[in-house]
Amino acid sequence: MKIGTVVEGPTDRLLLKAIIAKLYPGAHEYLDLQPADTGGSFGKTGTGWKGVRRFCYDVWQCLDTDIAGLIRDFQMDLLIIHLDADVASESDLQEGIIHPVENVSQPCPPILPTAEKLEEVVARWLNSDGADKLPSEVIPAIPSQDSENWLFAALFPEDELCSQPDYECIHKGDDRRHPAYLMTLKEYGKILKRKDGEIKKPMRDYLRVSGKAADNWKKVCDFCQQARMLNDKLMRLGSEGR
Repeated sequence: MKIGTVVEGPTDRLLLKAIIAKLYPGAHEYLDLQPADTGGSFGKTGTGWKGVRRFCYDVWQCLDTDIAGLIRDFQMDLLIIHLDADVASESDLQEGIIHPVENVSQPCPPILPTAEKLEEVVARWLNSDGADKLPSEVIPAIPSQDSENWLFAALFPEDELCSQPDYECIHKGDDRRHPAYLMTLKEYGKILKRKDGEIKKPMRDYLRVSGKAADNWKKVCDFCQQARMLNDKLMRLGSEGR
């Protein structure tokens, strides 16, 4: 398959590629559309959710096309658009949207209402009338609260935190329970790093664990509704013969 990826950052892409490789064994051609690694930087759009938004805006504002045209031009079988659910509370999430989605951040649990609102936000970024109007090749990946929730559930499925009803609602503001924070601790192997109060995600460490994370993808789906949503959409796309 020819697969385009629009993600917040390189580690998110690495994890998603490992998951896709697990679900669809074989050789694939990837188009790393956002962030686009241009060497010393990631180009004008940068990284993070604002980079994803800028890419979506650029599709129709600068490239003078729509997302269906982009898919057709690049002959993509699949386009993954990744956005962490924790951005739902960002005050400028819908900056530039004429008709913004109302009440994006919903009470959690469950996470699904917020995720569905975020899919609508992405559709507005792409100048589409709605998420259900996007081409079938477009599949949103919205980990909750971020990709590290999925990574933690894959690597530590026996940890009691994973089975908590609010596991997908643990925001990074809840430092002591947040999976990304826990993975900076010695008892969790210091998979991630902390520096000056910020959590760092070294690519070399993600490379080391991404395969195991993909191998335990079923466990992640057991704990995370958003993982199940992505899994079901990917499997549905595969059953359609792409």
